[in-house]
Amino acid sequence: MDDEFIFSEEEDCIDTGVKEVWNILVVDDDVDVHIATRLTLEKVTILGKSLSLIDVHSGHEAIATLKCNDQIDLILLDMVMESKEAGMDVANWLRKGAGCFDKPIIILRTGQPGLLRDSEILQNKNFDAVVEKSTITRSSFIALLTTMLQREMG
Repeated sequence: MDDEFIFSEEEDCIDTGVKEVWNILVVDDDVDVHIATRLTLEKVTILGKSLSLIDVHSGHEAIATLKCNDQIDLILLDMVMESKEAGMDVANWLRKGAGCFDKPIIILRTGQPGLLRDSEILQNKNFDAVVEKSTITRSSFIALLTTMLQREMG
C-alpha cells in the first residue's frame, strides 16, 4: 500500500468570499404565490449569480428563519398572512428588534393594496420597495430584483 498523498492545486482551495448565489426568502401564506415565484425566477441569473429561494409560509416562520440564517440577501414579504400586519411585524422586528438596518433588502408584496395606504408606506422606512402582486409583470419583477441586488454589490 502506497501512503502517498495527492494535494489539489492551491487555487482550488482559495475562498474569494464571493457568493455565487443570491439567497431570497419568500414569505407568503399562499402556496400559489410560492409556485408562481419559482416559475417566474426559474433559471434566472441576476448580476451573474443564480437565485436560491427559501420558502416560508408565515411571519413567525420568517423570523425563525432569519434568526438562524444571516445569509439572506433579499426578502419577498407578503403583508397579510396570519394577521393583517404580519409583514409589517416581520419588517419591524428585523429593522428594529434585530438591528439589521439595511440588510437584507425587504420588498413588500401585497395582494391587498387597500390595506396599506401610500402615506403609511412612505413613513415606514423598513421596506426597500413595495409591489402589488396582481399588477407586476415578470420583466418588471426581475428588473426590480436586479436594481435592489445591485446595492448589495456595492
